[in-house]
Amino acid sequence: MMTSCDETRDHLESCEDCRLHVVVEARMRTLPVLEPPKGLVERAMKALPRVAPVKREFFRLAAAAAMLIGLTVAALNSGINETSAVASVRARTGQAIESTSAVFNTWRSELWKH
Repeated sequence: MMTSCDETRDHLESCEDCRLHVVVEARMRTLPVLEPPKGLVERAMKALPRVAPVKREFFRLAAAAAMLIGLTVAALNSGINETSAVASVRARTGQAIESTSAVFNTWRSELWKH
């Protein structure tokens, strides 16, 4: 970090990028400040997405949940869980859960021993 004007001056003499940066900043300070066009804020605010009312969002989520529950009940009542494919997946999932639980319980009991 530079602490004196001489160090800054020496750096600017040796660094072309920093000299260019200083020149550009000085030039920009001489430019006039432009006012934004009329109505810019209003147009920008209109372009923003509208926030849906909380009540509408609640009903949309409730409708989605009701449909999900209805589809689940329909799937369970249709007997889809009695097919051989579902039964084999259920058995394999049960085995995976049991083996994972056994590994976790072994790890947990080993952790408490130390």
